[in-house]
Amino acid sequence: MPNYFVSGGEEDRVWKVETLQDGCYEVTAPSGKTYQVDAFAPDAGRLHLMLGNESWDLDVREDKSHTYHVQWRGQTFEHHVLNERQKRMEAATGGKRDVGPELLSPMAGKVVAVQVEAGQAVTEGQVLLIVEAMKMENDLKAHKSGIISELKAVQGEAVEVGDVLLTIADE
Repeated sequence: MPNYFVSGGEEDRVWKVETLQDGCYEVTAPSGKTYQVDAFAPDAGRLHLMLGNESWDLDVREDKSHTYHVQWRGQTFEHHVLNERQKRMEAATGGKRDVGPELLSPMAGKVVAVQVEAGQAVTEGQVLLIVEAMKMENDLKAHKSGIISELKAVQGEAVEVGDVLLTIADE
């Protein structure tokens, strides 16, 4: 399954990364051009890349929001790494990190668990619902902290991509 990273948080800067074998990756740039990259981590917080005849040593730090801060040649770049499911979820919300009050369904499926109720306080990252799609259960987490002001998702009911599942009001 490929991973994706978004350079600088901009939707037009999505790079696709597929593992070919241990330490060897195919990287597809936003332009569609592909590269074969060898990579290994000699130490925690360091990454060594080889692309053709070029070699790069990078310092990499991850923060609590899963943003990677990559330092190379005195400059720092931010990258958000997403797996296939997270990419679909970002696509369903327009690629925005601050998506407003509504939690939208990133997939078609069936709500198998509702773990919150209207009026309940929630924190960003807290599991709110579980949606089953293609025989896999997917935790849907709060995109922000606040109060559940409206709960539309019902356990056992089907949902489609983009359906409003609940609304989180600011505290």
